[in-house]
Amino acid sequence: MATASRFFLLWMLSSVVGLSIFIHAQQQTGFISIDCGGPENLEYTDDATNIKYSTDGSYIQTGVNKNISSEYNYPKNQNLPEPLSDLRSFPQGVRNCYSLTAGRQGNLYLIRASFLYGNYDGENKLPEFDLYVGANFWSS
Repeated sequence: MATASRFFLLWMLSSVVGLSIFIHAQQQTGFISIDCGGPENLEYTDDATNIKYSTDGSYIQTGVNKNISSEYNYPKNQNLPEPLSDLRSFPQGVRNCYSLTAGRQGNLYLIRASFLYGNYDGENKLPEFDLYVGANFWSS
């Protein structure tokens, strides 16, 4: 296959994938997008991604809501995605769990998590923690 044809095929595939992601972000059927640590009962649509977010209050009963330090937040950092401007900290407890409604057995799930320390506690020391999906270790 010629180089120009390969480039065109790759461009077409990336265009379809990009369009598919945009459509799913607008419809969001079957998706849960959670802003951890945001003000209670707030729902909003992120202007940059068109993803609809809700706060995490109905998914967890522990933790403390915090805002990242102003040195990392808007207006200094105008490229900061809105869901990363606040967070939920878990200073107590060994395991703190989000309860998400499970779908049907055999379904595949996409879990995407983003973390920004943002010196919310003034200690300037990155936290360390483990992530589990159910009882299964996922990542540190």
